[in-house]
Amino acid sequence: MHMLALLSIVALAGRSDTPRVLWSVPTSSHSFGSGAIADADGDGNLDVAFAGYFGDAKVRMLRGKDGSELWSYHDPDPKRDDCYDASLRFADLGDGKLSLIVPCSSGCRVLAFDAATGAVKWNTYLGAGECIDTPPFIGSVDGVGTIGVVVGTFKGKLHVLSSEGKILRSIKVAPGAVQSCPIVTDLDADGVPDFIAGNFKGDHAMHAVSGRDASELWKVQTGSHIYHGPSTWNPRGDGSVHFVFGSYDGKVYSVDEKGTPDFVVAPGERYFMSPTAILDIDADGKDECIAACEKVSAINADGKVLWQHSVGASGGWTSITRGVSIADLNADGVKDLAYLTGDGVFRILNAKDGSVQCEFNARSVCGQGYVVSDSSNGPVIGDLNADGLLDVFFVVGGGGNKKADGTSEPRFGRAICLTGFAGKASADNAWPMIRHDLRNSGNARGPMQSGTRVE
Repeated sequence: MHMLALLSIVALAGRSDTPRVLWSVPTSSHSFGSGAIADADGDGNLDVAFAGYFGDAKVRMLRGKDGSELWSYHDPDPKRDDCYDASLRFADLGDGKLSLIVPCSSGCRVLAFDAATGAVKWNTYLGAGECIDTPPFIGSVDGVGTIGVVVGTFKGKLHVLSSEGKILRSIKVAPGAVQSCPIVTDLDADGVPDFIAGNFKGDHAMHAVSGRDASELWKVQTGSHIYHGPSTWNPRGDGSVHFVFGSYDGKVYSVDEKGTPDFVVAPGERYFMSPTAILDIDADGKDECIAACEKVSAINADGKVLWQHSVGASGGWTSITRGVSIADLNADGVKDLAYLTGDGVFRILNAKDGSVQCEFNARSVCGQGYVVSDSSNGPVIGDLNADGLLDVFFVVGGGGNKKADGTSEPRFGRAICLTGFAGKASADNAWPMIRHDLRNSGNARGPMQSGTRVE
């Protein structure tokens, strides 16, 4: 573990704050998706949880202040090499205690842990081939306020689990895999939440299905796969709810609650795997959309690209696959956009114009001979060292590629916490999980629920 090391930091635009590595922890593989932060053990300090890919197969809970391990979990069978590549979530599922909800993709399972101790509360098997890549939705899943956990699977289904882990219902959404983070909201004003999810392969569409009878409410056709689900935004400033998402066809789509198109725009990308993210850039009451791949593009209500930032050289691992995270990290009163590239570059942009505020090359933390590649991890932002200021956590990794002799390179990973940012931490200035909140809104002013409590 490297403590308080100054490594490969570039501070720009005359900022006095100089981020530094607070701590880092080696792992045996990548961590795909995103970690999550909360006070897991109730000591008043934030902790961070994340999970490992094949070659690591662990769920880890680390103390935010120093990266020391609070607990970790591996399947009781030591020979299992599971893939945890869906993002995890903290939530109080109604018993007054904090849980950690973790989908296991290769195991076709959803697990709930006691966040403080790592004890398994429940472990629900969804069925053969029901692999899970989706960050779960956690919230009300019916018309009477039942709290549940919703995940999508490779068999084109959404599974709705109770707070005790019982499968309440399974909804066939579409042909092909549902890898997108579900949105659960009442689309047709019948008092029952409905479900929105995109599909990978299959018919290449975003689907909305009725929560009452699972019939299709609408479908938005795209030209290719959809990996992440839509963000919820109010582009007109009139209180109406719209949904915006990217597709592997290189386009960004926005629709209203009835599936009626607002716009389709092609910002000049080869594809979009990343989720969109939402904020009101100019404080006029109208949301803007941030879409990311080899560029970061700010898009307004009319589908106009306001500005673009080029991430790096085209191709390779320079793209962004888990989107941007949003907070005012340098205390200038303007929200910033934080992202991680596949080759381990962490960067902060000013949301108003896309100018680079700070840059950090995570490759330098991993050591000589370690080549960072295909890192696909969304930064989480909060006060991890209890100094009142924001910190950033993410995981990079590499290896796993085939060698000339047919064997694979060993995988590696490195969990990194950066500190030294000037931005003050608050409920309105943090990004504690991928998609921002338990409802997958992707919106900086979405329902925070303290990142833990389901309302």
